Amino acid sequence: MPDINKIYEMLNWRNSPAVQLEGIRLLREINDLSLLIQPPADPSVWEHCAKVLCEKSDAELEPYLDGLLEWLQDLNWPGAMTIVERLKTFSGEKLKKPLENAIIKSNKMSDNEGLMWQDYLSELLDNSVLVSNLSEEMLTLLKKHYHNWGSWYSE
Repeated sequence: MPDINKIYEMLNWRNSPAVQLEGIRLLREINDLSLLIQPPADPSVWEHCAKVLCEKSDAELEPYLDGLLEWLQDLNWPGAMTIVERLKTFSGEKLKKPLENAIIKSNKMSDNEGLMWQDYLSELLDNSVLVSNLSEEMLTLLKKHYHNWGSWYSE
């Protein structure tokens, strides 16, 4: 099997669809899923990595939830929307603690960065099991951002 950097190269959007498909096939064989989370490669490969990650079960993704949630710091990043949609279906019980940790981290960031991340994390409120497991404090904070992105922004 080619090394991970070769796989990343194959996934680049400039390659033919056939080369990209072979890269995706090889990507599916990777056991260390951390190599697929915002990989140190051209961002054009991130969407492919996100799609392969989304094929994984909750049990396979659980050890990587912190990294997946960090990917949601900017939904303009390739693959971020794919990841947010997958996390909306993730086990609410298992997602609760990593999400609360992400919110705590976001509160320690600069206002704009942290509040923007909270905007994006609030999309996970579409996960009803997660909502029923969140503390009242976390739920209240995220509800302020839910479908209300940028309301905190002033020029």
